[in-house]
Amino acid sequence: MSARAPKRGKPRAAKTAEGHLLKDDASNYDKNAFEKPSVTVDVCICRFHAGEVEVLLIKRKHPPFRNLWAIPGGFLQIEAEESLEETAARELEEETGLKGVYLEQLKTYGDPRRDPRMRIITVAYFALLRMSALADQTVRAADDAKEAAWFPLRRLPKLAFDHQSVLDDLLQRVAGKVAYAPIAFHLLEPAFTWAELQAVYESILGKPVLAPNFRRKIQSQYRIEPTQTQRSQGPGRPAAEFRFDGVWEEGF
Repeated sequence: MSARAPKRGKPRAAKTAEGHLLKDDASNYDKNAFEKPSVTVDVCICRFHAGEVEVLLIKRKHPPFRNLWAIPGGFLQIEAEESLEETAARELEEETGLKGVYLEQLKTYGDPRRDPRMRIITVAYFALLRMSALADQTVRAADDAKEAAWFPLRRLPKLAFDHQSVLDDLLQRVAGKVAYAPIAFHLLEPAFTWAELQAVYESILGKPVLAPNFRRKIQSQYRIEPTQTQRSQGPGRPAAEFRFDGVWEEGF
């Protein structure tokens, strides 16, 4: 005797994890069914200065980690329907005075114990800026920060939260990409010398590079054109200036 075919009927309404029927428009969804972590955004701003890649940090005025240095950042304003990118731009301007900076996402951090106050998930962003982009910007500390200052990315002070890990990840990302992408040029002025370009690579990689081999490698990867101008660098012959003849894209 053959098995009887199952009866066909109306499909059952999908159940949510908390056991309530969920309509297609989610009008009866229980918003309090699950615990809600807070979300923050951290912004790593880097520049090339005095032969080193530096990152902008703020000194915390309030607990936790009062008086320790930290990456600028803050909480996502959920009720204002703020996007992560909007939060990053707002917090950067509020805490440092910088605005109009292109930011790219680095990584998301969600260790349950990364913040002693509560469960906080943070999304880190970064930017590589040339000094001229900072010339008309006023770097200052906001009300919840004592001061803002630049530190070499490879010689950092003791940091709050898990920000040492965040900046370790940033350095690893940049060091990995500089081998195949023209990110070093984002830290230099449009007209630069070979010595300046080499110094950027050495600061990112954390080791010296041989000048003849370095020039050959860069010229095999990118079009580097002379500007027909020279720059005096103290005693000795003036240094010739060059430019990167490539497409500057919004991104790294």
